[in-house]
Amino acid sequence: MSEVDAGHGRARPAGSGFAALAALSVVIVIVLVVAGLVYYSGSSARITGDYTAVAAPADQALTAEVTGYTRDQRGDLAAARSDLTKEAKTEASFDDQLAEVTFPGAADTAADALIRADNKRIKLISLQAQSTSLRQLRSFGSADQATTAAVETQVGRIRQDLGLPPASAGQF
Repeated sequence: MSEVDAGHGRARPAGSGFAALAALSVVIVIVLVVAGLVYYSGSSARITGDYTAVAAPADQALTAEVTGYTRDQRGDLAAARSDLTKEAKTEASFDDQLAEVTFPGAADTAADALIRADNKRIKLISLQAQSTSLRQLRSFGSADQATTAAVETQVGRIRQDLGLPPASAGQF
């Protein structure tokens, strides 16, 4: 390539300026590739940390809510309904936060499946919270066990994909 010398009207080779720009471009590409590799090499630990940062507070809240529901379902309909409402809100909040985490490959598929399974559980809990008697409230037991099992299966898949130990029953 050449450019026209404005002072003399003759062609001048595009030598050193073009070569410097090309060399700088190559250096920038190499720096970006190395930065990307460094970023992604830590991504497994970062993603695991993101997941546990979402799961831990949800687990803590759910433990209290499930304990309260287990106690209240035997004799206090209003308190049991309140426990269920809190549980549904906690699970919905967990799902919203989980949706913000970018998971790799299989863990991403499991996270999507977890959110879908948890949404079914939230709908069931919300329906259960509308019960008008303790007997009706307790009648949801087998359906609750089925939705909980579906959620726990997806939690197990995510935790396995992230290299985390299995969760305790009922926890994320």
